[in-house]
Amino acid sequence: MFRFPFGRPALRRPPRVAAGAAELFVLGVCPSALHVRWQRPDGVVAGALAVADEPTVFWDGSDAAQRIDQWRDQVGWSADWGSAGPAAGNGSSGRHVAEHVLRPLGVSVTRAYLTDCLPTYFVKRGPSSQTAVIRKLYDPFAIEQGLPTADLPERPPPEDLVGKAVGEEGPSLIGQLVDSAAPLVVTLGQEAADVLAALVSADRVLLSPDAGYGRTLPVTVAGRRKEWLPLVHPGDRGGRWRRAHREWTDGLV
Repeated sequence: MFRFPFGRPALRRPPRVAAGAAELFVLGVCPSALHVRWQRPDGVVAGALAVADEPTVFWDGSDAAQRIDQWRDQVGWSADWGSAGPAAGNGSSGRHVAEHVLRPLGVSVTRAYLTDCLPTYFVKRGPSSQTAVIRKLYDPFAIEQGLPTADLPERPPPEDLVGKAVGEEGPSLIGQLVDSAAPLVVTLGQEAADVLAALVSADRVLLSPDAGYGRTLPVTVAGRRKEWLPLVHPGDRGGRWRRAHREWTDGLV
Protein backbone atom coordinates (compact mmCIF):
# COMPACT_ATOMS: atom_id res chain seq x y z
CA MET A 1 0.00 0.00 0.00
CA PHE A 2 1.28 3.47 -0.88
CA ARG A 3 1.80 5.96 1.93
CA PHE A 4 1.80 9.76 2.34
CA PRO A 5 4.20 11.69 4.59
CA PHE A 6 3.30 11.12 8.26
CA GLY A 7 1.72 7.77 7.46
CA ARG A 8 -1.74 8.07 5.92
CA PRO A 9 -2.42 5.44 3.24
CA ALA A 10 -2.92 6.52 -0.38
CA LEU A 11 -6.15 4.86 -1.53
CA ARG A 12 -8.29 4.66 -4.65
CA ARG A 13 -10.71 7.57 -4.89
CA PRO A 14 -14.24 6.61 -5.96
CA PRO A 15 -16.17 8.67 -8.49
CA ARG A 16 -18.35 11.51 -7.27
CA VAL A 17 -21.83 10.49 -8.34
CA ALA A 18 -24.46 13.05 -9.26
CA ALA A 19 -27.50 13.63 -7.08
CA GLY A 20 -30.27 12.44 -9.37
CA ALA A 21 -29.82 12.32 -13.15
CA ALA A 22 -26.35 13.41 -14.21
CA GLU A 23 -26.38 16.27 -16.71
CA LEU A 24 -22.76 15.73 -17.69
CA PHE A 25 -19.82 13.43 -17.05
CA VAL A 26 -16.42 14.94 -16.21
CA LEU A 27 -13.28 12.87 -16.79
CA GLY A 28 -10.09 14.19 -15.24
CA VAL A 29 -6.66 12.58 -15.19
CA CYS A 30 -5.95 11.65 -11.55
CA PRO A 31 -6.92 12.90 -8.08
CA SER A 32 -5.16 15.62 -6.15
CA ALA A 33 -4.37 15.53 -2.41
CA LEU A 34 -4.82 17.34 0.87
CA HIS A 35 -1.81 19.63 1.30
CA VAL A 36 -0.40 21.27 4.42
CA ARG A 37 2.06 24.06 5.03
CA TRP A 38 4.55 22.24 7.21
CA GLN A 39 7.17 24.06 9.25
CA ARG A 40 9.75 21.76 10.80
CA PRO A 41 11.07 22.45 14.31
CA ASP A 42 14.28 23.81 12.73
CA GLY A 43 12.25 26.43 10.86
CA VAL A 44 12.49 24.83 7.39
CA VAL A 45 9.16 25.19 5.58
CA ALA A 46 7.45 22.97 3.01
CA GLY A 47 4.80 25.26 1.57
CA ALA A 48 2.51 22.58 0.18
CA LEU A 49 3.21 19.03 1.32
CA ALA A 50 0.74 16.33 0.19
CA VAL A 51 -0.29 14.37 3.28
CA ALA A 52 -3.57 12.58 2.46
CA ASP A 53 -6.01 11.83 -0.33
CA GLU A 54 -8.35 14.65 -1.26
CA PRO A 55 -11.75 14.01 0.39
CA THR A 56 -13.56 13.67 -2.94
CA VAL A 57 -12.46 13.95 -6.55
CA PHE A 58 -12.47 17.58 -7.65
CA TRP A 59 -12.65 18.74 -4.03
CA ASP A 60 -12.96 22.54 -3.81
CA GLY A 61 -10.91 22.99 -0.61
CA SER A 62 -13.65 24.95 1.19
CA ASP A 63 -13.26 22.90 4.39
CA ALA A 64 -9.47 22.56 4.24
CA ALA A 65 -8.89 23.81 7.80
CA GLN A 66 -11.31 21.25 9.26
CA ARG A 67 -9.84 18.48 7.12
CA ILE A 68 -6.35 19.31 8.35
CA ASP A 69 -7.56 19.25 11.96
CA GLN A 70 -8.95 15.76 11.32
CA TRP A 71 -5.71 14.71 9.67
CA ARG A 72 -3.64 15.87 12.62
CA ASP A 73 -5.82 13.74 14.90
CA GLN A 74 -5.48 10.75 12.57
CA VAL A 75 -1.68 10.85 12.53
CA GLY A 76 -1.36 11.71 16.23
CA TRP A 77 0.36 15.01 15.55
CA SER A 78 3.21 15.86 17.91
CA ALA A 79 4.69 19.28 18.66
CA ASP A 80 8.07 17.63 18.07
CA TRP A 81 7.19 17.57 14.37
CA GLY A 82 6.76 21.33 14.10
CA SER A 83 3.50 22.88 12.86
CA ALA A 84 1.10 22.06 10.03
CA GLY A 85 -1.65 24.30 8.71
CA PRO A 86 -3.63 24.93 5.52
CA ALA A 87 -1.59 25.30 2.34
CA ALA A 88 -2.43 27.60 -0.52
CA GLY A 89 -3.85 25.77 -3.49
CA ASN A 90 -5.98 23.14 -1.75
CA GLY A 91 -8.94 22.39 -4.01
CA SER A 92 -7.75 24.58 -6.89
CA SER A 93 -8.69 22.05 -9.58
CA GLY A 94 -12.12 21.48 -8.05
CA ARG A 95 -12.80 25.20 -7.89
CA HIS A 96 -11.64 25.66 -11.49
CA VAL A 97 -13.97 22.93 -12.72
CA ALA A 98 -16.93 24.31 -10.77
CA GLU A 99 -16.35 27.93 -11.80
CA HIS A 100 -14.92 27.64 -15.31
CA VAL A 101 -16.42 24.43 -16.68
CA LEU A 102 -19.67 23.57 -14.92
CA ARG A 103 -20.96 27.09 -14.32
CA PRO A 104 -20.56 28.21 -17.96
CA LEU A 105 -22.44 25.07 -18.99
CA GLY A 106 -25.21 25.83 -16.51
CA VAL A 107 -24.66 22.69 -14.45
CA SER A 108 -24.25 22.56 -10.67
CA VAL A 109 -21.59 20.34 -9.09
CA THR A 110 -24.30 18.15 -7.57
CA ARG A 111 -25.69 17.32 -11.04
CA ALA A 112 -22.32 16.28 -12.49
CA TYR A 113 -20.69 12.85 -12.41
CA LEU A 114 -17.00 13.44 -11.63
CA THR A 115 -14.22 10.88 -12.01
CA ASP A 116 -10.62 10.38 -13.10
CA CYS A 117 -8.79 8.18 -15.60
CA LEU A 118 -6.65 6.77 -12.78
CA PRO A 119 -8.18 6.82 -9.28
CA THR A 120 -4.99 7.21 -7.24
CA TYR A 121 -2.71 10.14 -6.40
CA PHE A 122 0.62 10.44 -8.21
CA VAL A 123 3.58 12.67 -7.43
CA LYS A 124 5.35 14.54 -10.20
CA ARG A 125 9.07 14.63 -10.85
CA GLY A 126 11.21 17.76 -11.03
CA PRO A 127 13.23 20.15 -8.82
CA SER A 128 10.16 21.77 -7.19
CA SER A 129 7.85 18.75 -7.29
CA GLN A 130 6.30 16.76 -4.45
CA THR A 131 8.92 14.08 -5.08
CA ALA A 132 11.72 16.60 -4.48
CA VAL A 133 10.06 18.09 -1.38
CA ILE A 134 9.43 14.68 0.15
CA ARG A 135 12.92 13.38 -0.51
CA LYS A 136 14.68 16.55 0.62
CA LEU A 137 12.56 17.77 3.53
CA TYR A 138 10.36 14.96 4.80
CA ASP A 139 12.13 11.59 4.47
CA PRO A 140 15.36 12.58 6.31
CA PHE A 141 13.25 14.13 9.08
CA ALA A 142 11.06 11.02 9.25
CA ILE A 143 14.09 8.78 9.72
CA GLU A 144 15.35 11.00 12.55
CA GLN A 145 11.95 11.00 14.26
CA GLY A 146 11.11 7.34 13.69
CA LEU A 147 8.22 8.24 11.38
CA PRO A 148 7.33 6.22 8.29
CA THR A 149 8.99 7.45 5.12
CA ALA A 150 6.67 8.38 2.27
CA ASP A 151 5.99 5.93 -0.53
CA LEU A 152 3.94 7.47 -3.33
CA PRO A 153 3.86 6.45 -7.01
CA GLU A 154 5.38 8.82 -9.54
CA ARG A 155 3.15 10.02 -12.32
CA PRO A 156 3.79 8.04 -15.51
CA PRO A 157 4.72 9.83 -18.74
CA PRO A 158 1.62 10.78 -20.76
CA GLU A 159 1.69 7.80 -23.15
CA ASP A 160 2.22 5.35 -20.30
CA LEU A 161 -0.50 6.99 -18.22
CA VAL A 162 -3.00 6.63 -21.06
CA GLY A 163 -2.06 2.99 -21.59
CA LYS A 164 -2.31 2.27 -17.86
CA ALA A 165 -5.74 3.92 -17.62
CA VAL A 166 -7.12 2.09 -20.64
CA GLY A 167 -5.64 -1.26 -19.65
CA GLU A 168 -6.37 -1.20 -15.92
CA GLU A 169 -9.41 1.07 -15.56
CA GLY A 170 -11.07 0.80 -18.97
CA PRO A 171 -13.97 -1.51 -18.01
CA SER A 172 -14.66 0.53 -14.88
CA LEU A 173 -14.66 3.81 -16.81
CA ILE A 174 -17.00 2.45 -19.48
CA GLY A 175 -19.29 1.23 -16.70
CA GLN A 176 -19.25 4.67 -15.11
CA LEU A 177 -20.05 6.34 -18.43
CA VAL A 178 -23.01 4.00 -18.91
CA ASP A 179 -24.25 4.23 -15.32
CA SER A 180 -24.14 8.02 -15.33
CA ALA A 181 -26.40 8.18 -18.41
CA ALA A 182 -25.07 11.72 -18.92
CA PRO A 183 -25.59 13.06 -22.47
CA LEU A 184 -22.40 15.15 -22.39
CA VAL A 185 -18.86 13.94 -21.59
CA VAL A 186 -16.24 16.56 -20.71
CA THR A 187 -12.59 15.50 -20.72
CA LEU A 188 -9.98 17.66 -19.01
CA GLY A 189 -6.56 17.60 -20.63
CA GLN A 190 -4.89 15.68 -23.43
CA GLU A 191 -4.43 12.49 -21.43
CA ALA A 192 -8.10 12.31 -20.49
CA ALA A 193 -9.07 13.01 -24.10
CA ASP A 194 -6.78 10.22 -25.31
CA VAL A 195 -8.21 7.78 -22.78
CA LEU A 196 -11.78 8.50 -23.83
CA ALA A 197 -10.91 8.24 -27.52
CA ALA A 198 -9.33 4.84 -26.92
CA LEU A 199 -12.25 3.59 -24.84
CA VAL A 200 -14.93 4.53 -27.37
CA SER A 201 -12.85 3.91 -30.53
CA ALA A 202 -13.01 7.56 -31.58
CA ASP A 203 -10.43 9.53 -33.51
CA ARG A 204 -7.80 11.18 -31.33
CA VAL A 205 -8.40 14.88 -30.67
CA LEU A 206 -5.28 17.00 -30.32
CA LEU A 207 -6.10 19.84 -27.95
CA SER A 208 -5.01 23.26 -29.18
CA PRO A 209 -5.86 26.82 -28.05
CA ASP A 210 -7.17 27.78 -31.47
CA ALA A 211 -10.55 28.53 -33.03
CA GLY A 212 -11.59 24.89 -32.74
CA TYR A 213 -11.25 24.81 -28.96
CA GLY A 214 -14.47 23.96 -27.15
CA ARG A 215 -16.25 22.24 -30.02
CA THR A 216 -18.27 19.13 -29.22
CA LEU A 217 -17.99 15.86 -31.09
CA PRO A 218 -20.37 12.90 -31.30
CA VAL A 219 -19.22 9.64 -29.69
CA THR A 220 -20.89 6.31 -29.04
CA VAL A 221 -20.57 4.62 -25.65
CA ALA A 222 -21.96 1.07 -25.39
CA GLY A 223 -24.35 1.80 -28.24
CA ARG A 224 -25.51 5.14 -26.84
CA ARG A 225 -24.78 8.42 -28.57
CA LYS A 226 -23.24 11.18 -26.48
CA GLU A 227 -21.57 14.51 -27.10
CA TRP A 228 -17.89 14.86 -26.20
CA LEU A 229 -16.41 18.21 -25.14
CA PRO A 230 -12.59 18.08 -24.87
CA LEU A 231 -11.27 20.91 -22.68
CA VAL A 232 -7.91 21.93 -21.26
CA HIS A 233 -6.65 20.47 -17.98
CA PRO A 234 -7.18 22.78 -14.95
CA GLY A 235 -3.42 22.82 -14.39
CA ASP A 236 -2.70 24.28 -17.85
CA ARG A 237 -3.29 27.97 -17.26
CA GLY A 238 -0.85 29.65 -19.60
CA GLY A 239 -1.90 32.79 -21.42
CA ARG A 240 -2.97 31.16 -24.69
CA TRP A 241 -5.03 28.51 -22.89
CA ARG A 242 -6.68 31.10 -20.63
CA ARG A 243 -7.66 33.18 -23.65
CA ALA A 244 -9.00 30.18 -25.56
CA HIS A 245 -11.00 28.98 -22.57
CA ARG A 246 -12.35 32.46 -21.86
CA GLU A 247 -13.43 32.85 -25.50
CA TRP A 248 -15.21 29.49 -25.24
CA THR A 249 -17.08 30.50 -22.09
CA ASP A 250 -17.93 33.91 -23.56
CA GLY A 251 -19.39 32.15 -26.59
CA LEU A 252 -21.81 30.19 -24.39
CA VAL A 253 -23.56 33.32 -23.13
